[in-house]
Amino acid sequence: MSNSFLKFIVIFLAVLIFLCFVFLIYGLYSKISNTQDLSNNEITNYSLNLKNSENIKDIKVIDENNVLIVIYDDDQSYLIMYNLKENKVLSKIGRWYG
Repeated sequence: MSNSFLKFIVIFLAVLIFLCFVFLIYGLYSKISNTQDLSNNEITNYSLNLKNSENIKDIKVIDENNVLIVIYDDDQSYLIMYNLKENKVLSKIGRWYG
């Protein structure tokens, strides 16, 4: 192989490495920064009216309208099926200790 051909390959690979680095930085920036602004129409408040002693332990998405929420209190633990479309609790299943 000629000397000029090796120089061309080295320069070409250096340019490719630089381009990949630029795309990596751009991808990290676009992933980290959240440039979407939510309008007031898209923000909806949901409330389960929990007591101060109650904590949400886990949330599972059932489908696009329903979520399953695991609530833990000092002496009890229960599940709540909440419908996001209707903004209401569909069912509440509990287990009380003691």
